[in-house]
Amino acid sequence: MVGPKGLFEWIKVSMKMLHIGLSFDLEFVATKPGLVLRRGAYRVRCARANHSIEAWSFVFEETPRPGPFDSKKAAELGVPEGKKWSALQHGRSVVVGGRKIRPTEVLGAKRSGRSIGYSGDTRPSASLARFFSGVDLLIFDSTFAARDADKAVDRKHSTSVEAAVLAKKARAKRLALTHFSARYRNVSSLVKEAKEIFPETFAASDGMSVEVPAKVR
Repeated sequence: MVGPKGLFEWIKVSMKMLHIGLSFDLEFVATKPGLVLRRGAYRVRCARANHSIEAWSFVFEETPRPGPFDSKKAAELGVPEGKKWSALQHGRSVVVGGRKIRPTEVLGAKRSGRSIGYSGDTRPSASLARFFSGVDLLIFDSTFAARDADKAVDRKHSTSVEAAVLAKKARAKRLALTHFSARYRNVSSLVKEAKEIFPETFAASDGMSVEVPAKVR
């Protein structure tokens, strides 16, 4: 779990008071600007959001994947199918007939991993546009419609148009609008005005699943 320092204390107290037990270990990592968590398959970066209380934005990045495996080249080098092909595909060298075969001999260029940017409550900013640079999917605060921009400024939220402008500046691939004010019974108008600026926009909803395709390069 990645979040503000006080969050973990609140969770521990809540679990104690409500007698909640977990069947798994819970690791807590406190937010701070920059890289906060690195694992084999992914990493998490944080940046401060611009809100009336402490709030954070996140980027979840997949570790770059090995390039495509050239089975024809592997066969030409005499590498037998099976464990040695698998080892090369996972970046490990193998020995065939006394010769060391390196992964670079049978793998193409590395393929960049997928990335997802997320920010709840926040005003848009140039620093957040840089922080979310190039993400495959940006999930961003869209509390208000453009006609209620004054309320967004006053309450430290963003409009759908501001979210779209930020996504465009960040060169994000897709934008999911979220955190809509309950004043809007239908958010289609917010999506429409955002799409005029950033066409790859849609409205997020509770329980929605969104596929982020793996990159081929």
